[in-house]
Amino acid sequence: MKNLYKLVKGCPILQKGDSIQILGITNNSKNVKQNYLFFAIKGASTDGHRFIKKAVAKGANSIVLQDKRYLKQIPKTINIIYPDNTRKAQAVIASRFFNNPSKSLKVIGITGTNGKTTTSHLINQYLSMLGEKAGIIGTIGYKVGDTLLSAGNTTPDSITWQRLLKQMKEHGAKYVVAEMSSHGIDQYRVYATRFEAVVFTNLTQDHLDYHKSMENYFNTKKKLFHLALKENPNTVFAINVDDPYGLRLYHEFKTKADVITYGKTSYDLKLLTFSSTIDGLEINVSFKGKSYKLFSKLRGDFNVYNILAALATLAKLGFDFGKLVELTPKLTPVKGRFEVIPAKGFLVINDYAHTPDALEKLLSSLQKIKKGRIILVFGAGGDRDKSKRPLMGQVAEKFADVVILTSDNPRSEKPEDIIYQIKQGMKTSPVEIIDREEAIKEAIKIAKLDDIVVIAGKGHETYQIVGDKIFHFDDSNVAKKYLQLLGKDA
Repeated sequence: MKNLYKLVKGCPILQKGDSIQILGITNNSKNVKQNYLFFAIKGASTDGHRFIKKAVAKGANSIVLQDKRYLKQIPKTINIIYPDNTRKAQAVIASRFFNNPSKSLKVIGITGTNGKTTTSHLINQYLSMLGEKAGIIGTIGYKVGDTLLSAGNTTPDSITWQRLLKQMKEHGAKYVVAEMSSHGIDQYRVYATRFEAVVFTNLTQDHLDYHKSMENYFNTKKKLFHLALKENPNTVFAINVDDPYGLRLYHEFKTKADVITYGKTSYDLKLLTFSSTIDGLEINVSFKGKSYKLFSKLRGDFNVYNILAALATLAKLGFDFGKLVELTPKLTPVKGRFEVIPAKGFLVINDYAHTPDALEKLLSSLQKIKKGRIILVFGAGGDRDKSKRPLMGQVAEKFADVVILTSDNPRSEKPEDIIYQIKQGMKTSPVEIIDREEAIKEAIKIAKLDDIVVIAGKGHETYQIVGDKIFHFDDSNVAKKYLQLLGKDA
């Protein structure tokens, strides 16, 4: 149990109740037990204040309130805490409740539009090969070493975040590598966390339904760097200076923090040349006055920058660069990121690319190695940034020979409407097959010798969201199914 007053130190207390011993904390009334602290927070789809009575009935002895209008609903026996910023307070209280786990871990946060998942997994792989036990928190899941704790969101809420850090510490992790989404940063999910390093990959159009403008999107990402320095003035920053937003970050923080840059225009980890084949990447770099040749089994030009991000970060944290170069050929691809599925005489590639920039980078990489056609299957997520849809259509038409538009996760929108909006960026008429499984089947059916079938948008996801229902759906498994049924599997 924890003492309430120690947990909420610095927050105004509007009402003192009968008990101050806190057994647990939650923002979900379903999880409330006797002597719990309940956070009533307004979210995007629901309002926690609606569940205050339920939380009290289940045994909550304390409520963190965001809206004073609900004061009258709360009995006099209950403690009421009313902070200036509820989400920020939740993060601080969660950190205190779980004994400030980040202070005894080396947390590496990765932010940017594209490359977060791959970069985090590459850093994790390097650390593992170097004998360091590391945890990973991100889109594909939460795990320590080979122990999977749970499936996950890109950045979990602050209570789950701090609980995960504590669990990873208990499992013996020294490092935790985590993806930092813009939503997570904006909503203070990782506030009150001590970071050892923060990585910036790139910034391209996405989430403008939430941020409204690229400048707002950038400023949200930048907030993570300020938060990191607040908790740890010695935080290492690894920044891609070939990206214009990365260059802005570098100029803002170069005199405030310990910064390492990477890219063609970097003076730290400089990209000299690279070549991309279906077998992988050959990369030439210079670091501290020496030249190095690297080989990686990862495919796609964009993975050059993911590898450099991992190398720059770990080198700045003190790991031997020569050893990192030696380990690079042992890196393995991440599921759903340029994932090659064996086929007879042609290639099938499953990739998470779901933004105009990611789709362009994927397809332009394939243009360099293709011998036949590029057959592209993709859609766009419903209830998300609509402005990127025609841009994705424009990219698809430019780089693919055959475009099959289909459903992604339509959510509450009609798939036909999403497809129509994608087509606004196209001058020619694509093939339209709303059923995603049928679209994948058709792509494999028409594939000929030396073609490349690209299934884009969902990558590692094993579900499809239609309306308010979630169905099992795995692009890779569906592709393998029809490769076998059509007699085209390798």
